[in-house]
Amino acid sequence: MIVPNGVAQAAPPPDKINKSVQAQLDSEDKATFWVRMKDDADLSGARRATGKQDKAERVYEAKTEKADASQAGLRKLLDQHRAEYTPFWIVNAVKVTAGSKLAAEIAGLPEVERIEPVRTLTLPKPEPAKAEARVNAVEWNIDRVNAPRVWEELGNRGEGIVVANIDTGVQFDHPDLRDAYRGRNPDGTVTHDYNWFDPAGVCPTAVPCDNNGHGTHTMGTMVGANGIGMAPGARWIAAKGCEVNTCTDASLLASGQWVLAPTDANGENPRPDLAPDIVNNSWGGDGFDPWYKETVEAWIAAGIFPAFSNGNEGPSCQSSGSPGQYEISYSAGGFDVNNALYVNSSKGAGENGEIKPNIAAPAVSVRSSVPGGYAAGTGTSMASPHVAATVALMWSASPGLHGDIAATRPLLDSTAVDVADTSCGGTAADNNVWGEGRLDAYAAVRATPQDSLGGLTGAVTAGGQPVAGVTVTIDGPTDRTLVTGDDGAFSFVRLLPGEYQVTAAKFGYESGTAAATVTGDQTTTVNLTLTAVQSGTVSGTVTTAGAPERDARVTASGTPLSAVTDASGRYELTLPHGEYELVVTPVSRCSAGATVSVTVDGDVTRDVELPLRGDNFGYTCRAGAEPYVAGTEKLALTGDDEAVQVTLPFPVPFYGTGQSRAWVVTNGFLTFAEARLTTPSNSRLPSTGTPNNAVYPLWDDFIVDAESGVYTGVVGTAPHRRFVVEWRDVKFYADQNLRVSFAALLGEDGSIGFRYKDMETDRERGAFGTVGVENAAGDDALLYLYEEPALAAGQSVTITASRHGLVTGVVSDANDGDPLPGATVRIGDVATFTTGADGSFYGQVLAGDYDVEVSKEHYGTFTRAVTVAPATVQRIDTALVTGRVAASAAELTVVMPQGQSRTRTMELTNLGSPTPYTITTDPAGGWLGVTPASGTLATGQKATLRVTVSSDGVQPGSTRAGKLLVRSASGRQPVIEITVTVVVPRHQVAVDVGATRGSTDAAGDAWTPDRRYSAGSHGYVATSSATHSTNKTIKGTEDQALFRTARERMLEYRFDAVPNGVYTVELDFAEIRNMAMGRRVFDVLVEGQLAIPALDLALEAGTYTAVSRQYTVRVTDGQLNVRFAARDGATIVNAIRVSERPDKTAP
Repeated sequence: MIVPNGVAQAAPPPDKINKSVQAQLDSEDKATFWVRMKDDADLSGARRATGKQDKAERVYEAKTEKADASQAGLRKLLDQHRAEYTPFWIVNAVKVTAGSKLAAEIAGLPEVERIEPVRTLTLPKPEPAKAEARVNAVEWNIDRVNAPRVWEELGNRGEGIVVANIDTGVQFDHPDLRDAYRGRNPDGTVTHDYNWFDPAGVCPTAVPCDNNGHGTHTMGTMVGANGIGMAPGARWIAAKGCEVNTCTDASLLASGQWVLAPTDANGENPRPDLAPDIVNNSWGGDGFDPWYKETVEAWIAAGIFPAFSNGNEGPSCQSSGSPGQYEISYSAGGFDVNNALYVNSSKGAGENGEIKPNIAAPAVSVRSSVPGGYAAGTGTSMASPHVAATVALMWSASPGLHGDIAATRPLLDSTAVDVADTSCGGTAADNNVWGEGRLDAYAAVRATPQDSLGGLTGAVTAGGQPVAGVTVTIDGPTDRTLVTGDDGAFSFVRLLPGEYQVTAAKFGYESGTAAATVTGDQTTTVNLTLTAVQSGTVSGTVTTAGAPERDARVTASGTPLSAVTDASGRYELTLPHGEYELVVTPVSRCSAGATVSVTVDGDVTRDVELPLRGDNFGYTCRAGAEPYVAGTEKLALTGDDEAVQVTLPFPVPFYGTGQSRAWVVTNGFLTFAEARLTTPSNSRLPSTGTPNNAVYPLWDDFIVDAESGVYTGVVGTAPHRRFVVEWRDVKFYADQNLRVSFAALLGEDGSIGFRYKDMETDRERGAFGTVGVENAAGDDALLYLYEEPALAAGQSVTITASRHGLVTGVVSDANDGDPLPGATVRIGDVATFTTGADGSFYGQVLAGDYDVEVSKEHYGTFTRAVTVAPATVQRIDTALVTGRVAASAAELTVVMPQGQSRTRTMELTNLGSPTPYTITTDPAGGWLGVTPASGTLATGQKATLRVTVSSDGVQPGSTRAGKLLVRSASGRQPVIEITVTVVVPRHQVAVDVGATRGSTDAAGDAWTPDRRYSAGSHGYVATSSATHSTNKTIKGTEDQALFRTARERMLEYRFDAVPNGVYTVELDFAEIRNMAMGRRVFDVLVEGQLAIPALDLALEAGTYTAVSRQYTVRVTDGQLNVRFAARDGATIVNAIRVSERPDKTAP
């Protein structure tokens, strides 16, 4: 038994090109594959033929004529491309070696059904076996099935019958096979024409060979001499379907073809009249695979009995192999010398629950011929030849049975020795372990009709008129079924004599039955009358989305009746009374089929609304004739397999995500993928292969040349704008004489439109293309067409997310109204969006009622209920409230002596929504403190902070720094950092000008009384000056004492013994003489540099108001000078402080 490399598919995949073939085409220059055509030959003529030769010739004629006609276009295409190919007729297929582009063209031919990979089946190494003792000079297996009794008691050794095997070959001159070879002539010469076939040319010469031994062994069991063979009087021919240890599908099909019509040594001049009577097949594959079924059907139609091994994959149930498990195949399981089941014998059930194996035969330690000698073998490969040879004995004994497979099988079944084992299903008499039981050749031959066969004819009428299409079944010694023609007549020939039950059945009629007796050499006539049952009319209208569905087929399940809707969607069926399922199949690519129930007890109206066909996400489509839309701006995109990325003019929702950029590709699609992908070879959608996340108005291999272009544009107004991408006059790579134009329209409302024009040929109309949309993962798509010429000029396709609506909006800061990026928008529990840099969000969600929550850290949370309707836009604009806390200063510098503490004040102001705040210090504790450390600020409220610092441990001429961290729910600035610096100067002089004694200010700093300058010290310089004071309140200061005294008309304040370095000079002024504006104007110069020009205190601040100035200078000569130069009136100053600043490096 030959086992394949892997489990075969039960049915071909939906794609025309098998995925494994496509993968090979994608990775290699060429691949070898099978092209299966759609049409099959009609073999009914062969089934009506009476003689085996007539049957074989009719099958050959029907098969070759169909293959020649249906393959004509394909062969022409292959010849044009000078491709390597081999046509077959036993199956309507062509073996082709070609590249991906030619493969795509082949798949586009309407007469092609699919492209399949080549197969190679593996021949297992025979199990070790020891020969059992011979019985009466024959092998145990020959004796066990009672073959010697057939020879001796019935005088039958298989004379007049030709057997064949499809195997590894045969040693034609083996001593026990030589004389049975049909190619051996009476004079001892041999003729291999029509008797031997080596399709792969494995044998070194034209002489038959067996480079494995398997085929010689199975042939020996069938016809071998000296007690090894069942039918030593039969003749044999052989086809080498297995090259060495493997069998290619091409060799097996070629061998199956040759069996039906053997050829000469050159493979020419086929002669179906020389076909064998029986063919043994000790090979197969695991599981169900229908690839060889047409071949077996052809053999049966030609009267050739197909014997198969059932497989060596036991002991489990459901282990039968193919083709043995086909209903039409006759397969053998195996047993040993003790009548025990062969442990690895495969078990059923078979195809459609058929009992498998059909029968059991010897399979263990079977001794037979091998090249150069003899050997014992084990496996169901050894069992099947016993069955094939038994049929040879039966047909040799009963010429009337010759070639009648339908009559032969029941005889094999009924004469087998029952073995009860229902462990895998079935009955004690017929089960999936033993089949009908152990083979008994003697009983089978004895049961064959020795007399002539008979016939049964008749006619079926109703109301006196012939009824066509009636199924007539006979049940008796031979079971047959046929269908009446227009004249209502039927005729069964070559029936075994006996009693029969005849049944006539047709839908709409009550069945009729009759009994009949068939005798040899006689034809019995039986006529049957049918009565029509009561019927009613079922009618209605088929619609999709409320529109009539034209040309939809309405079929009543379980009946042969159907109707096609007219332009208004109307249909009508006449059905017998009863209950039915109406199956509605639309031709529209955007409508899905539907099944509805109906009870017919009279005339009934049943309207059907078809759902839209959609993908898992919810995209559906609508075909129409909307006007063509052209682009206006030509892209810089030319050549073959090229792409350019474009920025979309608005977000485009696609499979739930808003898209902002797209790659536009010359090959008729655009993708939202990040990477540049051009992918010229289209595929069925969805597919995990690239490009994915794409819109495919017509995915094919195109070239954009100087006469063509890709254009973009925008049509419509918000929120219903559409971005147009038009492929204009692009030409096909595979046929550069053809050009086509089409466009994709991406709507900001989530719709996707396709437009087409200039389409005439099948290629232009999509015969090699793909149309649809696909998600990013490649596991969901709405496929409109795949390699079918279904497009038309003037056609439009509109795709919408029928279950989704759009949600969009802008989130802003309620304080400043500016966009708020990074905000989170939760739509119930179905979607979450994050706003972009412009504060916007955009996406698709399932239609429904939702609670929407908009939030962002440090902002208030906004919630509202919204209703999202399908295919509509729901706008959700939101302003999030937040605090807006600000500090009166970003930094605080305290200049102070060593070992002291100071307190300064600052203000916090909140111009936003109410917010709590906290303040921490860095470093925490120690020299820096603040009160209050927390609180709540209402809108518009201020808080005064008292900041306390200490200069303990700070050396003169150095600084220490820390931070105040103010935290609040202020979205724009949730944390304010205020730098606090303590400066301990090496030198500081503070003069309370005009004062006669020292003082301490509100900040705790000491001030010295005023004095005249003397060398080595500090003081004022003047020719004549005067001091003034006032008791009036000075506005704008807490230090009233400093500002209530002043000196006028001084020229300078000079400070000696000042260490070189950077200093700040603080000057305090107040107009305490009630001078009017313009009456006192002067300049202030520090270290010779103009610091304050034209200072007019009355003009600047008014009278009795504090004015403070600070100026930074560098001292390089040990003296610091502050000069006052009058312009109008007298100069004045109220306080002066100079401080060395180690925290500064430059003025």
